[in-house]
Amino acid sequence: MQRSLLAVALVAMLATAAAQNATGGPEVPEVDVPEEFNPREAISNLVEYQEEHPDFAAGVATWLTIGTIIFLVSFILFLYSEIKAVLVARDQDFRKKLIEDGYMSNGANFNELFEKEAATMAPRPYLSVGAMLLMFIAFACLLYPLCDILTVIGLPSAPCLLIITVGAFFASICLATFWMFVIWSCTRTYASLVFLVMSLSGQILLPTGNPILLLVWLVLAFGGGYFYFYFYPDQFKEKPEDKPMWLQDVGDFTVSTNYEEWGSAFNKAYEAETAALKKQAEAAQKTFEEQQKKLTENTPLNGGSKWRTNAETPALEALQACGDAPAAGFGGGGA
Repeated sequence: MQRSLLAVALVAMLATAAAQNATGGPEVPEVDVPEEFNPREAISNLVEYQEEHPDFAAGVATWLTIGTIIFLVSFILFLYSEIKAVLVARDQDFRKKLIEDGYMSNGANFNELFEKEAATMAPRPYLSVGAMLLMFIAFACLLYPLCDILTVIGLPSAPCLLIITVGAFFASICLATFWMFVIWSCTRTYASLVFLVMSLSGQILLPTGNPILLLVWLVLAFGGGYFYFYFYPDQFKEKPEDKPMWLQDVGDFTVSTNYEEWGSAFNKAYEAETAALKKQAEAAQKTFEEQQKKLTENTPLNGGSKWRTNAETPALEALQACGDAPAAGFGGGGA
């Protein structure tokens, strides 16, 4: 019985193979070939849609305006935070160099100054990271109208929101790392080159849209950045003198998830800035009072004897004599 079933199956297979050979192979299912994209037709469709929906252009302009405003705010905030960090780092490097060369001694005043600078820079990570998040929102607002435009011109836009979200996130990182390179290039040359590699590799690989290349960039950018700025420097905490020259830092970039520490960081910076301004105001007030005191001492009182010098006294006496001469002559003539 089993042999007969096998024989029947074998005959059926041979018959199927013969039929396929006779017809030239297996049948290929028909596939709908998509039409080629026509730019002129797309523009025409967009114009017609705009004529039928006058509010469409206004909506696009609104998103672009909102995105531009948020981007400008985030960009200015990011530049302020990082440029201030660079200026503080340059001052600290200069003082350390003077101390190492023996031109200055490391005393209590320097330690106090370092503490004040650390308090001033406490909110820096929150400002910079917050600015990057605002950049992400700005890019998302700028790219969002593309979804509606792709739908109108007839291109597939199903994963549009996902593409915009991912693209805006990566674009904000690439832009931030590029400006980190520009800002830190004069103070931390090697660290700035790391930022440049992260930015340029992202700008080259991300537009391809290839998931494998995106994964490669993520590994290079985040993995390489973590290794250079966090993992490898930790190996030299006990012996900082053995740290290579090319291994540089750009300050503390740790962001806490505890909102109380956020307020503490900004409070420290506010107190440090207020104390510095108060000290400057007291110094200016003291200088003003000293100048007022000198001016009061030199003000002519009861004849202003302190304004007279040895050269001015004969001239004043001559003027007084000239003033008395006409009165004496007139009286003599009358006699």
